Amino acid sequence: MTRYARHLQQRTIVNPFQGLPRLEAAIGRRIVSRIGSNESMPIAGHPLATQWGEALYELARLYPDPYATAIRERAASLNGVDAANVVVDAGADSLIALFLRARVSPGDVVVCTAGTYPTFRYFAEGVGAEIVEVPYTEQDGVPVNDLPALAAAANAHQAVLVYLANPDNPTGTFHPRDAVAGLRAALADDTLLLLDEAYVDFCAAAERQGVLANTVRLRTLSKAHGLAGLRVGYAIAPEEWITKADQIRTQFAVSSFAQAAAVAVLDAPHCADTIIRDTCLLREQLAGALRDGGLTVLPSHTNFVCIVYPDADSALQRQKALLQQGIAVHRPPHPAMQHILRVTAHPDACQDSTIALLRHG
Repeated sequence: MTRYARHLQQRTIVNPFQGLPRLEAAIGRRIVSRIGSNESMPIAGHPLATQWGEALYELARLYPDPYATAIRERAASLNGVDAANVVVDAGADSLIALFLRARVSPGDVVVCTAGTYPTFRYFAEGVGAEIVEVPYTEQDGVPVNDLPALAAAANAHQAVLVYLANPDNPTGTFHPRDAVAGLRAALADDTLLLLDEAYVDFCAAAERQGVLANTVRLRTLSKAHGLAGLRVGYAIAPEEWITKADQIRTQFAVSSFAQAAAVAVLDAPHCADTIIRDTCLLREQLAGALRDGGLTVLPSHTNFVCIVYPDADSALQRQKALLQQGIAVHRPPHPAMQHILRVTAHPDACQDSTIALLRHG
């Protein structure tokens, strides 16, 4: 039996505003006049039209499809699943919050790695979860998510949800499909596995996984598709989870412009291919330059590299030196990870002056 948060378990919530695309599907014809939507009438000389053109103004003026149907269809085709297995929201972060709300009641236990993507903990605290953290383990000197320990902690604490970023943020490490399947098999049937795949486009070792039982896979158009500022992400999950997520999801959260942009990039896969190719080349160039400078760099399956310093003070010194030059790199807030810096694979990061500051501060 699929289990949701306690207050959702025996309750079906009906969206009062289903949107015009669903109405068109129900009546079998196009809507040609939207006089039930309470949208503003178009005016000449609107500042959006003046600055960015009439097409953007029209998208901004009209309500979006609350179900982002066109994106769902394209994401489903891209991943070899049905549209009924896809839900769209305002980026992977919003999807993390959405599925925490769907599964977690106040006081429930969730499990994650200590120092992994901190937004998960931020949202988990917001829904009243009790958070159990498992340390990274080391494989050949590289910190990786400890999948057996995550499963053991989840089972020991009767956790309702386990979060795994794969590839991991901030380490950049990756577990193959069989390892993830082993984690899923080791968990209780009613423990939801929240699998954050925000960086998987940059992982050459990734394999198509499809729909996994009681598992939610999160994807984003922020990284490989260049839409970070527009906030578009989608989740792949069994249909019952998608249905429940749709009942509690903030409708109209993904704007008309964001939806149009997402459709445009999904219909032009060569753009993502170019971003991925160029980013991976830069990632290897950056990692090589840092290693040549005597720094410890973890193997990365993402669009960033992770530099490991001897201690937190060493990392902080270099971060401050970079900030004095107006250069922002990321030092994770978790106490277990403050000895590292995360640096995006970008031409700016490969500058000799930047490399020198990362080496010496």
